[in-house]
Amino acid sequence: MSIPQEVIKNEDVSTQSVSAIHKQMSDDPRYPFDLQSGWMPPPNHPALQSFYKALNDMPSSDWADCIKELDVYISTNETVTHLVNSACKENQTLKNAHASAGTGVIIPSITTKDDLLDAFNKILNHAPAFYDDALVGLPFSALVVGIDPTPSGIALFSLPGFNKCMSSILNYWNQYLSSLPSSVGFSVEGQQWLSETAKKQYKFNDWKKDSETLPYWTSWNNFFTRQFKDAATARPIADPSSNRTVICPNDGSLYRWRQNIKRDDVFWFKDMDYSLSDILSSPDPQQQAIIDQNNLVDIFEGGYIFQTYLNPYNFHRWWVPVNGTIMFDPLVVPGYFFNKLVIPDFGGATTASLPYLAQVNARGIIVFETDYGRVCCIPLGMSETSTITFDSKMMDPNNRTVSKGQEMGTFNYGGSSFVIIYEKIAGKSLIFMDAEGNLIDQNPPLPGNSSSTGIPTNIGSQIGLWVDM
Repeated sequence: MSIPQEVIKNEDVSTQSVSAIHKQMSDDPRYPFDLQSGWMPPPNHPALQSFYKALNDMPSSDWADCIKELDVYISTNETVTHLVNSACKENQTLKNAHASAGTGVIIPSITTKDDLLDAFNKILNHAPAFYDDALVGLPFSALVVGIDPTPSGIALFSLPGFNKCMSSILNYWNQYLSSLPSSVGFSVEGQQWLSETAKKQYKFNDWKKDSETLPYWTSWNNFFTRQFKDAATARPIADPSSNRTVICPNDGSLYRWRQNIKRDDVFWFKDMDYSLSDILSSPDPQQQAIIDQNNLVDIFEGGYIFQTYLNPYNFHRWWVPVNGTIMFDPLVVPGYFFNKLVIPDFGGATTASLPYLAQVNARGIIVFETDYGRVCCIPLGMSETSTITFDSKMMDPNNRTVSKGQEMGTFNYGGSSFVIIYEKIAGKSLIFMDAEGNLIDQNPPLPGNSSSTGIPTNIGSQIGLWVDM
């Protein structure tokens, strides 16, 4: 195989070109509003109005304990009360401004703290569903779409205490998504997740079912973490015996890749770089101690990073991408849920902020030692999709050996992105290319509507090759 010498020699091509996403933002200021990955309809789609109406028409009920805890947190803190009240006021101003300007962007009406908390409470018993044939896959994000881009909303979603309360709410919701009532979208042929359009999106016939009769899957999470009928045929492992061939640990689409990753970097709207000291960190002191003891930032400084994003129809399990050993028990790092860099982001499910989210959102960290250096896998949460679960075998102290294609973990309605970091190896270069020898674009085309899937990356497929310099 002939590798272009300019690719091998160039250790930082990212400095020589403008990122595709940044160019699109510069050329079209509406681009952040339209950046899609399948989770949400476009910001002017009638599905959003239908969702808000359905939510408003649901009868109110006693608040769950997790909602009450958030109410107490807000009500007993003068600063937080002020931020919530201001965010609601700014939400209404934003809604009125878009209505007056005729932009078509649909913003829900949230005028008070009780409006917000009551809507949160309703969503707790609401599975991701289709409205007007469009998926509103992130109901919490859809609700706060006019709050998180406001000055008060940005401050609110950056508060550790607020995020701790939101974590309790999303954990409660995850329990519902694991229950039989959450399977309502699989109960009627031809409707919701069993419509012909939806079935084509996730290739209905490829998957094992809980039952061969309705509702097929007995909970939303059972559908979300479904297994292939024949994994070996559906997703063969490229070069299973060698780490020279680099494979993808998840189904998804390519967001970007970079090399010469810096130890520390600063985020700007037009320059979303990666900062290892932030990605490989944790607010939990015990987790941070493990990260420091294993010198992870030192190991991966100057290395390579490859980031993908998942759409709601993707396979939401991840497989070990190497043959090697696990360095330490994997970590699940707490983080923010609705914090983003690119705002407003009315329909993008935070997709435009992916590099930034790798450093602030809930994420997993697992590191493998191999004969081609160390490899760090980071399943990454986005918005409310932030439940990250490592397979129990990844935490077996008596067997640290792993192999390509082994089950690594799942997103139980969590995680919409995956980051892989590779250690820089002296005398070798990692060339990102597919099995046909096609070089993978650093800045691939990104999805611009809810049905676009970008450049797909299949679990187990080749995404790179180590070559001698």
